[in-house]
Amino acid sequence: MAAVEIRAATPEDAAAVAVYHDRCFRNMYSSQLAVGAFEAPDQEATRRQLQDWFRPESAFETRVAVVDGAPIGHVTVSGRYLVHLFVGPDRQGRGVGRYLLEQGEAMIGAGGHTDWELHARVENLAAIAFYERAGWTVTGRLVHTVEHGLSYDEQVLIKHRS
Repeated sequence: MAAVEIRAATPEDAAAVAVYHDRCFRNMYSSQLAVGAFEAPDQEATRRQLQDWFRPESAFETRVAVVDGAPIGHVTVSGRYLVHLFVGPDRQGRGVGRYLLEQGEAMIGAGGHTDWELHARVENLAAIAFYERAGWTVTGRLVHTVEHGLSYDEQVLIKHRS
């Protein structure tokens, strides 16, 4: 495998990120999608959202993991929140997610925040377990999210750094 480069995301990365974001979602929730329990997010709406987030003037800071010039994963933060962390399905299990999580935590910490928060879909038990292994705590508090025409509940996780 080629070396992984971490760099600031640019709006031009949004299309590639939207593609692996969609693949992640479809892989994670394939059985629920098959029975019509819910629908996949609109890929074009996701691309537009990411493009806005990746603009230098946005309230979001994103780093992308890049191999051979193509984004394979990303982490997005805003203030004390870890907003997004995705790694393409074909690149998972190789430490990229752990490294991106460390990057995101460093970005939040660099902002002076000591109480951190993230939200993970309640059905995404693998992601919740991943964060718990990294020292995040499940609070038992849920938030309801409506985004791109989808409605779902997310588990709130927190981490404190002094």
